[in-house]
Amino acid sequence: MELSGYVEALRGALSTAAAAGGDDAVQLAERLTGPLDAATRLVIQEALSDAALEITRELAPGSVELRLRGRELSFAVTQAPALDSVDEPSADAVQRSTDGGAEAPGEGATSRISFRPPDHLTARIEEAADR
Repeated sequence: MELSGYVEALRGALSTAAAAGGDDAVQLAERLTGPLDAATRLVIQEALSDAALEITRELAPGSVELRLRGRELSFAVTQAPALDSVDEPSADAVQRSTDGGAEAPGEGATSRISFRPPDHLTARIEEAADR
């Protein structure tokens, strides 16, 4: 992702705003735009980094990373493993879990846990459970 277009847009907006203030304001705006280039790039990079972190929280266990090479930014997206790739229990294991307490050799007592998946995963989880 090249940031030059965004920096130029900000520079243009500053020049337009300065034009309303007369020639002195235009000259001041021109002198300020040089040092603002690096600051603008840094602020945009920080905003994109914060956005990547927020998206990562929503995609967990998937993730989004912001990468910088030279002046070029890019995103790296790691998908969460598909629910279909999880090994499904055998019919025998399902029968043991539903027949009222019969345990396979070496298994201990069962426990109950609460799990609150994101809404977008709930339907897929329910479909897998039905299978």
